[in-house]
Amino acid sequence: MSRVFASLLLSAILFLPGALRAQEEVAPVLLGRLLVSGAPADTGTVVLHRVSPEEAGDVDSISVDADGSFRFSLPNLPIPGSGEIFLASSRFDSVLYAGSPISDPIQLDSIYEIRAYPSQTVPPEGLAFPVSRREVWVDEGPLGWQVTDVLEIHNPQSTTLVPGSPEGSVWRYPLPSGAIGARILQVGPVVGPARVDATTLTASNPVVPAENYYIVQYDLESIEFDLPLPGETGLVQLLVREPAPAIRVEGLARQPSEEIELGVNFMRWAGQSLRDQSVAVRLGEDAASTSVIWISLALAMLLVGAGSIMIRRRPSMRPLAVPPRLRKDILVEIAKLDEEHARLEQPSPKRHARYETRRAELVQELQAWREG
Repeated sequence: MSRVFASLLLSAILFLPGALRAQEEVAPVLLGRLLVSGAPADTGTVVLHRVSPEEAGDVDSISVDADGSFRFSLPNLPIPGSGEIFLASSRFDSVLYAGSPISDPIQLDSIYEIRAYPSQTVPPEGLAFPVSRREVWVDEGPLGWQVTDVLEIHNPQSTTLVPGSPEGSVWRYPLPSGAIGARILQVGPVVGPARVDATTLTASNPVVPAENYYIVQYDLESIEFDLPLPGETGLVQLLVREPAPAIRVEGLARQPSEEIELGVNFMRWAGQSLRDQSVAVRLGEDAASTSVIWISLALAMLLVGAGSIMIRRRPSMRPLAVPPRLRKDILVEIAKLDEEHARLEQPSPKRHARYETRRAELVQELQAWREG
Protein backbone atom coordinates (compact mmCIF):
# COMPACT_ATOMS: atom_id res chain seq x y z
CA MET A 1 0.00 0.00 0.00
CA SER A 2 1.41 3.39 -0.96
CA ARG A 3 1.82 6.16 1.57
CA VAL A 4 -0.62 8.35 -0.37
CA PHE A 5 -3.26 5.63 -0.33
CA ALA A 6 -2.65 4.99 3.38
CA SER A 7 -3.15 8.69 4.14
CA LEU A 8 -6.35 8.87 2.09
CA LEU A 9 -7.66 5.73 3.73
CA LEU A 10 -6.90 7.08 7.19
CA SER A 11 -8.62 10.39 6.41
CA ALA A 12 -11.68 8.58 5.11
CA ILE A 13 -11.90 6.47 8.24
CA LEU A 14 -11.51 9.39 10.62
CA PHE A 15 -14.22 11.44 8.93
CA LEU A 16 -16.79 8.69 8.86
CA PRO A 17 -19.62 9.45 11.32
CA GLY A 18 -18.81 7.92 14.67
CA ALA A 19 -15.50 6.47 13.49
CA LEU A 20 -13.42 8.47 15.92
CA ARG A 21 -15.76 7.64 18.75
CA ALA A 22 -15.55 3.94 17.89
CA GLN A 23 -11.76 4.14 17.88
CA GLU A 24 -11.72 5.75 21.32
CA GLU A 25 -13.80 2.88 22.68
CA VAL A 26 -11.07 0.37 21.80
CA ALA A 27 -8.87 -0.26 24.81
CA PRO A 28 -5.12 -0.32 24.19
CA VAL A 29 -4.89 -3.93 25.37
CA LEU A 30 -3.45 -6.87 23.46
CA LEU A 31 -4.97 -10.22 24.44
CA GLY A 32 -3.20 -13.19 22.99
CA ARG A 33 -2.40 -16.86 23.20
CA LEU A 34 0.80 -18.82 22.64
CA LEU A 35 0.21 -22.08 20.79
CA VAL A 36 2.64 -24.96 20.35
CA SER A 37 1.66 -27.34 17.57
CA GLY A 38 -1.82 -25.84 17.72
CA ALA A 39 -2.31 -26.48 21.45
CA PRO A 40 -2.10 -23.82 24.20
CA ALA A 41 1.38 -23.64 25.73
CA ASP A 42 1.53 -24.11 29.52
CA THR A 43 4.82 -22.20 29.84
CA GLY A 44 6.68 -19.58 27.87
CA THR A 45 7.65 -15.93 27.77
CA VAL A 46 6.17 -13.42 25.33
CA VAL A 47 7.90 -10.15 24.46
CA LEU A 48 6.04 -7.09 23.20
CA HIS A 49 7.89 -4.94 20.66
CA ARG A 50 7.13 -1.46 19.41
CA VAL A 51 8.49 -0.50 16.00
CA SER A 52 8.21 2.94 14.40
CA PRO A 53 10.02 4.72 11.58
CA GLU A 54 12.28 6.35 14.17
CA GLU A 55 13.04 3.51 16.58
CA ALA A 56 12.44 -0.08 17.55
CA GLY A 57 12.61 -1.74 20.94
CA ASP A 58 11.04 -4.00 23.55
CA VAL A 59 8.11 -2.62 25.53
CA ASP A 60 7.37 -5.41 27.99
CA SER A 61 7.62 -9.15 28.57
CA ILE A 62 5.36 -11.55 30.41
CA SER A 63 4.98 -15.26 31.18
CA VAL A 64 1.96 -16.98 29.71
CA ASP A 65 -0.79 -18.43 31.89
CA ALA A 66 -1.46 -22.16 32.11
CA ASP A 67 -3.76 -21.93 29.09
CA GLY A 68 -1.16 -20.10 27.01
CA SER A 69 -2.90 -16.74 27.30
CA PHE A 70 -1.15 -13.41 27.85
CA ARG A 71 -2.14 -9.78 28.15
CA PHE A 72 -0.25 -6.58 27.37
CA SER A 73 -1.30 -3.00 28.01
CA LEU A 74 -0.09 -0.96 25.05
CA PRO A 75 1.37 2.50 25.70
CA ASN A 76 -1.01 3.83 23.04
CA LEU A 77 -3.32 2.76 20.25
CA PRO A 78 -1.58 2.31 16.90
CA ILE A 79 -2.52 4.89 14.27
CA PRO A 80 -3.13 3.34 10.84
CA GLY A 81 -0.73 4.65 8.23
CA SER A 82 1.70 6.12 10.77
CA GLY A 83 4.30 3.38 10.36
CA GLU A 84 4.06 2.45 14.04
CA ILE A 85 3.32 -1.19 14.84
CA PHE A 86 3.26 -3.49 17.84
CA LEU A 87 4.48 -7.05 17.61
CA ALA A 88 4.65 -9.93 20.08
CA SER A 89 7.14 -12.77 19.88
CA SER A 90 8.17 -15.86 21.80
CA ARG A 91 11.14 -18.19 21.61
CA PHE A 92 10.50 -21.93 21.60
CA ASP A 93 13.09 -24.64 21.02
CA SER A 94 15.65 -21.92 20.14
CA VAL A 95 13.46 -20.51 17.33
CA LEU A 96 11.91 -17.05 17.53
CA TYR A 97 8.24 -16.95 16.49
CA ALA A 98 6.22 -13.79 16.03
CA GLY A 99 2.58 -12.96 15.53
CA SER A 100 1.14 -10.55 12.98
CA PRO A 101 2.03 -6.84 13.20
CA ILE A 102 -0.62 -4.72 14.94
CA SER A 103 -1.04 -1.48 13.02
CA ASP A 104 -4.76 -0.75 13.48
CA PRO A 105 -6.87 -0.61 16.68
CA ILE A 106 -9.47 -2.86 15.07
CA GLN A 107 -6.96 -5.73 15.25
CA LEU A 108 -7.15 -5.60 19.05
CA ASP A 109 -10.70 -6.98 18.88
CA SER A 110 -9.34 -10.43 18.04
CA ILE A 111 -7.22 -12.86 20.04
CA TYR A 112 -3.61 -12.41 18.99
CA GLU A 113 -1.91 -15.73 18.23
CA ILE A 114 1.72 -16.76 18.22
CA ARG A 115 2.18 -20.21 16.69
CA ALA A 116 5.28 -22.15 17.66
CA TYR A 117 6.44 -25.69 16.93
CA PRO A 118 9.00 -28.19 18.24
CA SER A 119 12.31 -28.10 16.39
CA GLN A 120 13.85 -30.99 14.48
CA THR A 121 17.45 -31.08 13.27
CA VAL A 122 17.97 -32.11 9.66
CA PRO A 123 20.94 -34.03 8.19
CA PRO A 124 24.04 -31.98 7.24
CA GLU A 125 23.14 -32.09 3.54
CA GLY A 126 19.66 -30.73 4.20
CA LEU A 127 16.35 -32.00 2.86
CA ALA A 128 14.58 -31.88 -0.48
CA PHE A 129 11.27 -29.98 -0.66
CA PRO A 130 8.82 -29.70 -3.53
CA VAL A 131 8.63 -26.13 -4.80
CA SER A 132 4.96 -25.24 -4.51
CA ARG A 133 5.34 -21.94 -6.39
CA ARG A 134 8.08 -20.27 -8.41
CA GLU A 135 7.99 -16.82 -9.98
CA VAL A 136 10.91 -15.57 -12.07
CA TRP A 137 10.77 -11.86 -12.93
CA VAL A 138 13.14 -10.66 -15.65
CA ASP A 139 13.90 -6.99 -16.18
CA GLU A 140 16.68 -4.97 -17.76
CA GLY A 141 19.58 -4.47 -15.37
CA PRO A 142 23.01 -2.87 -15.11
CA LEU A 143 24.80 -6.03 -16.25
CA GLY A 144 22.29 -7.02 -18.89
CA TRP A 145 19.25 -8.54 -17.19
CA GLN A 146 18.18 -8.49 -13.56
CA VAL A 147 16.20 -11.44 -12.22
CA THR A 148 14.04 -11.46 -9.10
CA ASP A 149 13.43 -15.10 -8.22
CA VAL A 150 10.65 -16.01 -5.77
CA LEU A 151 10.59 -19.59 -4.45
CA GLU A 152 7.99 -21.04 -2.11
CA ILE A 153 8.31 -24.42 -0.40
CA HIS A 154 5.96 -26.23 1.96
CA ASN A 155 7.07 -28.11 5.04
CA PRO A 156 4.50 -30.92 5.46
CA GLN A 157 5.86 -32.03 8.82
CA SER A 158 4.58 -30.93 12.24
CA THR A 159 7.99 -29.65 13.34
CA THR A 160 10.19 -26.70 12.46
CA LEU A 161 13.26 -27.93 10.62
CA VAL A 162 16.61 -26.43 11.66
CA PRO A 163 20.22 -27.07 10.57
CA GLY A 164 22.47 -29.25 12.67
CA SER A 165 25.29 -26.68 12.71
CA PRO A 166 25.66 -22.91 12.16
CA GLU A 167 27.07 -23.54 8.67
CA GLY A 168 24.63 -26.32 7.86
CA SER A 169 21.60 -26.03 5.64
CA VAL A 170 17.96 -27.05 5.70
CA TRP A 171 17.43 -26.78 1.95
CA ARG A 172 19.50 -26.21 -1.19
CA TYR A 173 18.29 -25.25 -4.64
CA PRO A 174 20.11 -24.42 -7.90
CA LEU A 175 19.82 -21.08 -9.68
CA PRO A 176 20.68 -20.55 -13.36
CA SER A 177 24.33 -21.36 -14.04
CA GLY A 178 24.94 -17.85 -15.40
CA ALA A 179 23.68 -16.06 -12.27
CA ILE A 180 26.01 -13.22 -11.22
CA GLY A 181 26.12 -11.41 -7.89
CA ALA A 182 23.23 -13.30 -6.32
CA ARG A 183 21.86 -11.73 -3.14
CA ILE A 184 19.13 -12.74 -0.72
CA LEU A 185 16.39 -10.11 -0.49
CA GLN A 186 13.97 -11.74 1.89
CA VAL A 187 13.35 -14.97 3.79
CA GLY A 188 10.25 -15.90 5.72
CA PRO A 189 8.10 -16.38 7.61
CA VAL A 190 10.91 -17.04 10.11
CA VAL A 191 14.00 -15.02 9.34
CA GLY A 192 17.41 -16.60 9.49
CA PRO A 193 20.62 -17.10 7.57
CA ALA A 194 20.45 -17.86 3.87
CA ARG A 195 23.14 -17.40 1.26
CA VAL A 196 24.07 -18.23 -2.30
CA ASP A 197 27.07 -20.53 -2.74
CA ALA A 198 28.20 -19.99 -6.35
CA THR A 199 24.81 -20.50 -8.00
CA THR A 200 23.11 -22.58 -5.28
CA LEU A 201 20.64 -21.13 -2.81
CA THR A 202 21.58 -22.44 0.64
CA ALA A 203 18.85 -21.90 3.22
CA SER A 204 19.79 -22.26 6.89
CA ASN A 205 16.81 -20.46 8.39
CA PRO A 206 14.19 -22.42 10.36
CA VAL A 207 11.60 -23.91 7.99
CA VAL A 208 8.20 -23.94 9.72
CA PRO A 209 5.26 -26.30 9.06
CA ALA A 210 3.69 -23.95 6.53
CA GLU A 211 4.61 -22.09 3.35
CA ASN A 212 8.17 -20.76 3.46
CA TYR A 213 9.48 -18.29 0.89
CA TYR A 214 12.81 -17.04 -0.44
CA ILE A 215 13.35 -14.01 -2.65
CA VAL A 216 16.69 -13.98 -4.45
CA GLN A 217 17.97 -11.43 -6.95
CA TYR A 218 20.78 -11.94 -9.44
CA ASP A 219 22.03 -10.67 -12.79
CA LEU A 220 22.38 -12.39 -16.14
CA GLU A 221 24.55 -11.15 -18.98
CA SER A 222 22.22 -12.68 -21.57
CA ILE A 223 18.49 -13.21 -21.69
CA GLU A 224 19.26 -16.67 -23.05
CA PHE A 225 19.52 -18.95 -20.02
CA ASP A 226 18.41 -22.30 -18.59
CA LEU A 227 16.21 -22.39 -15.50
CA PRO A 228 16.71 -25.66 -13.56
CA LEU A 229 13.60 -27.11 -11.89
CA PRO A 230 14.80 -30.22 -10.02
CA GLY A 231 12.30 -32.33 -8.14
CA GLU A 232 8.64 -31.35 -8.12
CA THR A 233 7.40 -27.88 -9.03
CA GLY A 234 3.73 -27.18 -8.47
CA LEU A 235 3.38 -23.91 -10.37
CA VAL A 236 5.97 -21.78 -12.16
CA GLN A 237 5.71 -18.43 -13.92
CA LEU A 238 8.32 -16.65 -16.00
CA LEU A 239 7.58 -12.94 -16.50
CA VAL A 240 9.64 -10.67 -18.76
CA ARG A 241 9.10 -6.94 -18.69
CA GLU A 242 8.28 -5.28 -22.00
CA PRO A 243 9.81 -3.98 -24.17
CA ALA A 244 12.08 -6.98 -24.57
CA PRO A 245 13.59 -8.96 -27.44
CA ALA A 246 11.48 -11.65 -29.03
CA ILE A 247 12.05 -14.83 -27.03
CA ARG A 248 10.71 -18.34 -26.87
CA VAL A 249 10.48 -20.43 -23.72
CA GLU A 250 10.89 -24.17 -24.08
CA GLY A 251 9.12 -26.11 -21.33
CA LEU A 252 6.43 -23.57 -20.43
CA ALA A 253 3.26 -22.43 -22.18
CA ARG A 254 2.70 -18.85 -23.29
CA GLN A 255 0.07 -16.93 -21.33
CA PRO A 256 -1.56 -13.56 -22.05
CA SER A 257 0.65 -10.60 -21.17
CA GLU A 258 -0.24 -8.94 -17.88
CA GLU A 259 -0.24 -5.27 -16.88
CA ILE A 260 1.30 -5.36 -13.40
CA GLU A 261 1.50 -1.59 -13.08
CA LEU A 262 -0.19 1.15 -15.05
CA GLY A 263 1.45 1.06 -18.46
CA VAL A 264 3.94 -1.68 -17.46
CA ASN A 265 3.35 -5.01 -19.18
CA PHE A 266 5.00 -8.38 -18.70
CA MET A 267 5.12 -11.27 -21.12
CA ARG A 268 4.24 -14.47 -19.29
CA TRP A 269 4.90 -18.17 -19.57
CA ALA A 270 3.66 -20.76 -17.08
CA GLY A 271 3.57 -24.43 -16.24
CA GLN A 272 2.35 -26.68 -13.47
CA SER A 273 3.01 -30.12 -11.97
CA LEU A 274 6.52 -30.33 -13.40
CA ARG A 275 9.15 -32.87 -12.37
CA ASP A 276 12.92 -32.74 -12.93
CA GLN A 277 12.66 -30.27 -15.77
CA SER A 278 14.82 -27.49 -17.18
CA VAL A 279 13.25 -24.48 -18.87
CA ALA A 280 15.23 -22.99 -21.77
CA VAL A 281 14.86 -19.29 -22.61
CA ARG A 282 16.10 -18.50 -26.12
CA LEU A 283 16.00 -15.58 -28.53
CA GLY A 284 13.50 -15.93 -31.37
CA GLU A 285 9.79 -15.84 -32.02
CA ASP A 286 7.56 -18.18 -30.04
CA ALA A 287 5.58 -20.03 -32.70
CA ALA A 288 2.70 -20.58 -30.32
CA SER A 289 2.83 -17.15 -28.71
CA THR A 290 -0.71 -16.22 -29.69
CA SER A 291 -2.44 -19.57 -29.73
CA VAL A 292 -1.14 -21.75 -26.90
CA ILE A 293 -2.97 -20.90 -23.69
CA TRP A 294 -3.38 -23.66 -21.16
CA ILE A 295 -7.00 -23.85 -20.13
CA SER A 296 -5.96 -26.06 -17.21
CA LEU A 297 -3.91 -23.17 -15.81
CA ALA A 298 -6.69 -20.60 -15.83
CA LEU A 299 -7.75 -20.95 -12.21
CA ALA A 300 -4.18 -21.34 -10.97
CA MET A 301 -3.13 -18.20 -12.80
CA LEU A 302 -5.95 -16.25 -11.22
CA LEU A 303 -4.77 -17.33 -7.79
CA VAL A 304 -1.10 -16.71 -8.38
CA GLY A 305 -1.80 -13.41 -10.14
CA ALA A 306 -2.78 -11.77 -6.87
CA GLY A 307 0.50 -12.85 -5.32
CA SER A 308 2.39 -11.61 -8.35
CA ILE A 309 0.89 -8.16 -8.09
CA MET A 310 1.67 -7.99 -4.37
CA ILE A 311 5.26 -9.01 -4.99
CA ARG A 312 5.99 -6.57 -7.79
CA ARG A 313 3.74 -3.55 -7.25
CA ARG A 314 5.67 -0.44 -6.22
CA PRO A 315 4.37 2.65 -4.39
CA SER A 316 5.81 4.80 -7.18
CA MET A 317 6.09 4.28 -10.92
CA ARG A 318 9.86 4.05 -11.02
CA PRO A 319 11.51 1.07 -12.75
CA LEU A 320 11.07 -2.14 -10.77
CA ALA A 321 14.13 -3.20 -8.85
CA VAL A 322 13.17 -5.24 -5.78
CA PRO A 323 9.94 -6.79 -4.55
CA PRO A 324 8.02 -4.12 -2.66
CA ARG A 325 7.37 -4.34 1.03
CA LEU A 326 5.36 -2.28 3.39
CA ARG A 327 7.48 -0.12 5.65
CA LYS A 328 6.24 -1.98 8.69
CA ASP A 329 7.53 -5.27 7.24
CA ILE A 330 11.02 -3.80 6.96
CA LEU A 331 10.84 -2.49 10.52
CA VAL A 332 9.63 -5.83 11.82
CA GLU A 333 12.57 -7.61 10.20
CA ILE A 334 14.98 -5.11 11.76
CA ALA A 335 13.45 -5.69 15.18
CA LYS A 336 13.67 -9.48 14.80
CA LEU A 337 17.24 -9.25 13.55
CA ASP A 338 18.27 -7.08 16.51
CA GLU A 339 16.65 -9.43 19.01
CA GLU A 340 18.26 -12.50 17.48
CA HIS A 341 21.68 -10.85 17.60
CA ALA A 342 21.22 -9.52 21.15
CA ARG A 343 20.60 -13.05 22.41
CA LEU A 344 24.00 -14.23 21.17
CA GLU A 345 26.45 -13.99 24.05
CA GLN A 346 29.58 -14.18 21.93
CA PRO A 347 28.74 -14.17 18.21
CA SER A 348 31.53 -15.23 15.90
CA PRO A 349 33.12 -12.50 13.77
CA LYS A 350 31.55 -14.04 10.67
CA ARG A 351 28.08 -14.08 12.21
CA HIS A 352 28.47 -10.53 13.53
CA ALA A 353 29.57 -9.35 10.09
CA ARG A 354 26.56 -11.06 8.55
CA TYR A 355 24.32 -9.26 11.06
CA GLU A 356 25.90 -5.87 10.35
CA THR A 357 25.61 -6.39 6.60
CA ARG A 358 21.98 -7.46 6.70
CA ARG A 359 21.00 -4.63 9.05
CA ALA A 360 22.70 -2.07 6.81
CA GLU A 361 20.76 -3.47 3.84
CA LEU A 362 17.48 -3.15 5.72
CA VAL A 363 18.23 0.41 6.83
CA GLN A 364 19.09 1.30 3.23
CA GLU A 365 15.83 -0.28 2.05
CA LEU A 366 13.92 1.71 4.68
CA GLN A 367 15.62 4.92 3.62
CA ALA A 368 14.77 4.24 -0.03
CA TRP A 369 11.16 3.64 0.98
CA ARG A 370 10.99 7.02 2.75
CA GLU A 371 12.55 8.84 -0.20
CA GLY A 372 10.11 7.16 -2.57
